[in-house]
Amino acid sequence: MTLNQEMDKHGFGASSSGGGCEWYTKTTQHKGKNAFIAVTDDGGLALPESMDEPVYVGIYDLDSGDLLEEVQKFESLRSYLGSLADTPEN
Repeated sequence: MTLNQEMDKHGFGASSSGGGCEWYTKTTQHKGKNAFIAVTDDGGLALPESMDEPVYVGIYDLDSGDLLEEVQKFESLRSYLGSLADTPEN
């Protein structure tokens, strides 16, 4: 399974920001607001290239783009996706 297929399985799609950053995003609700989750590589500017590389994950307001939750670093994309199994949303 490719990385894009794996992310799609979890509801994420590849996209880019207006500033040219690439990320995997997924829309969600966060504290009553329309929001999106963004996953980037360790540098914070591009898509991760493997399940084993570190990633940054942030939750942003869907309308304004403002950060709603502090960005978290995960030791790998695999560990982040594994953490989703523990949430009621997935």
